[in-house]
Amino acid sequence: MRIGPVRAFARITFGNWLSRVYLGSAAFLLLIGAGEGGDQTAGLFALMLAVPTGAMLLSVVNSLGAWAQTDGSIWAILAFSYVFQAWLLGLLVHAVRRGSRPAGL
Repeated sequence: MRIGPVRAFARITFGNWLSRVYLGSAAFLLLIGAGEGGDQTAGLFALMLAVPTGAMLLSVVNSLGAWAQTDGSIWAILAFSYVFQAWLLGLLVHAVRRGSRPAGL
């Protein structure tokens, strides 16, 4: 039975322990670090979890000018980079699992 592309994406992104730990720690750090009274260290670590993808997207938004630098665009960039990196971690876990099986199984 063949599964659809959305279901396959969701299974790879959210269906392994490494992606779940990554997304859970990102959500935890964002909850602690967000807001006016939030812990700045936790917010900094939440931003550091999104560094490769988030930094590239933030540089694109910064080059567009002040009109693109809204809170909504920053939160969207963070959410996209967390999900994208969880998908990459899921692909890594899937590749390691496939490589560790004996031939013929």
